[in-house]
Amino acid sequence: MRMAVRIAGTGAAMAMLILAGCREKTPDAPLAIEPGVYYAGAGMDGHEVVLPVGKTLRVELETIPTAGYVWQVTGQPDMLALTDEATRPTDPEVQNQPGFTGGSHYMAFDFTAVTPGTGTLELTEGRPWELEAGEPPEGTFSLTITVTD
Repeated sequence: MRMAVRIAGTGAAMAMLILAGCREKTPDAPLAIEPGVYYAGAGMDGHEVVLPVGKTLRVELETIPTAGYVWQVTGQPDMLALTDEATRPTDPEVQNQPGFTGGSHYMAFDFTAVTPGTGTLELTEGRPWELEAGEPPEGTFSLTITVTD
């Protein structure tokens, strides 16, 4: 059911872009790039990120929190400190309208590099009560992180 909603939504969004003559948005792109912040989206799953001590890594992944699906940090290396969590709508022009509910959102996790080292950051997507009951996750995400001096 959830996959059907995403597929239907993607098709409708593509049709609207074609009809409107707009250019396609990059789904992983943050609204505003912040200096000193390294970004990782779904396309970085399984890859490596290298960042210096003191810099921030922001992992932004799409989900449907209004249906209970959220990303959770399930493995965090000691050289990273989780410093912030936030969500933002994937289509703010529509989703920020009065009375609008639902829709996909980006969940963002900010990690600050505190000491040099290498480790794996892991996140799992699902409904927390289903995951606690032993259901398999809807999605997984991992990054190998190397923090340098």
